[in-house]
Amino acid sequence: MTMKWLFPTVLAVWSTLGGALPLMAAETATRFSERQQAFFENRVRPLLANRCQNCHGPNKRESGFRVDTRGAFLAGGDSGPAVVPGKPAESLLLAAVNYRGDIKMPPDEKLSPEEIATLTEWVQQGAPWSGAVGGSQIRKEQGGFSISAEDKSFWSLQPLQPTVPPAVRRAQWANTNIDRFVLAPLEAAGFRPSSPADKRTLLRRVTLDLTGLPPRPGEIRQFLADDSPTAFEKVVDRLLGSPHYGERWGRHWLDVVRYADTAGETGDYPVREAYLYRNWVIEAFNRDLPYDQFVRQQLAGDIMARGKTGREYSDLIKATGYIAISRRFGFDSENYHYLTIQDTIDTVGQSLMGLSLGCARCHHHKYDPVSTQDYYALYGIFQSTRYAFPGSEQKKRPYDLVPAIPEAEARDKKTVYDAERARGEQVVKDLAVRKATLQERLDKISRGDGGFEFQALGAAPANPWTRDDGVRVTASAQSPYQHVYGKGTRGLFLPAGGHNFNFGKAVTPIRKDSQTARLYFNIDFRNTVEGKENEG
Repeated sequence: MTMKWLFPTVLAVWSTLGGALPLMAAETATRFSERQQAFFENRVRPLLANRCQNCHGPNKRESGFRVDTRGAFLAGGDSGPAVVPGKPAESLLLAAVNYRGDIKMPPDEKLSPEEIATLTEWVQQGAPWSGAVGGSQIRKEQGGFSISAEDKSFWSLQPLQPTVPPAVRRAQWANTNIDRFVLAPLEAAGFRPSSPADKRTLLRRVTLDLTGLPPRPGEIRQFLADDSPTAFEKVVDRLLGSPHYGERWGRHWLDVVRYADTAGETGDYPVREAYLYRNWVIEAFNRDLPYDQFVRQQLAGDIMARGKTGREYSDLIKATGYIAISRRFGFDSENYHYLTIQDTIDTVGQSLMGLSLGCARCHHHKYDPVSTQDYYALYGIFQSTRYAFPGSEQKKRPYDLVPAIPEAEARDKKTVYDAERARGEQVVKDLAVRKATLQERLDKISRGDGGFEFQALGAAPANPWTRDDGVRVTASAQSPYQHVYGKGTRGLFLPAGGHNFNFGKAVTPIRKDSQTARLYFNIDFRNTVEGKENEG
């Protein structure tokens, strides 16, 4: 597996899109002795941190000057370079701390003679700095933008190169060239390798390393009993073939690309489809997907899927979860989509390029060879990408999800689905009409058996009853007797007078004499004066 294809391409993009910002102070690849680095760490760095960095550090940069990298001293601030290595008399830093001239630092209290002597000796030694120095250069934010030869030598932009294993004294100890790389620094520090681990310890180490799980008792017994020279190789092959291998090592990549099962916005809304990308990463490790394909599929799997079908198509779509799981921001994350794109760009830079691209959102990058134009060129690419919306507290329904089958096939299935759904909806409508008809008949039957109990007091009896005007339902008209049905709460009142008032209802269902010989009714009549009962 190789990354050769990726980084030179990225560098070419930077060169094409960049302007012409001059590099104000680029460090040379100076190597400092251990004594010089120890002097800096023990005496200079604490002094800078305690007396200078509050006003000239990453959080606050008075006069455009910082003291937290060697490149910052070489670049200086608004007044020019602060240090000329090896030349204390020409270094603005020493003039300022000695209060010579207009600039007096620190302004509130002059450094002690011992502290000034420390800085003078530091400059005289060449301003040594511990650690790597090539990537700590500072750019002035004025003019255009350019990429220097040193920029092009940035570590993450270099293709992999064959490396000659170092020479070692105990060559017989090294079984492989990798062992030589381990042994060389041990010998340089005066150490000897540890004794070989016993078989049980070795098995536990390799099993935990490759699967994250301890070996099972049966696996221990099998390895201890295998005295063949390939016993350990067989264990490694078995572990590499285990599905737990992808689960163990895939999680490291998922950490790098900030994987989560939630959207990351205010409510941290759950993303139910995120696990599909997680499983794709695990399977990619288990099937030893080459790294160049691993990267391409995550960045452009939907484009690579064109013309593919089945599982191959589905896997390429799932790979683009690398972009789809980008963090959402704010309560209504659609209105903060530009921050989601920023999160995507940051992740691409950190996980694939070894660069922190986010700084270039507001200004040319001060350390990495990235301009603001570069940032927004990448922004334009991701702005033209359709991001799946996972839902949010405010808008719970996800949309713009990509089907796991080819679009043409998805359209055909959607057509069939729409037709089946239309037929189903029509069946539901037909059943609703039939239900209404049956409900009406049921109401007639149930209300008929219930007497007038469903009728409103003081009103004329309503459907299914027929009646003359003046007939109404009252509580006093209820029969005092109890027959087959329990005593009710109301009855039908017919006014007194010469008119023959009548009421009636249809018998449902309709019965014919061929269906039943007799039909029985139970009707109670009483003569009353309204408001007063009379026996009759």
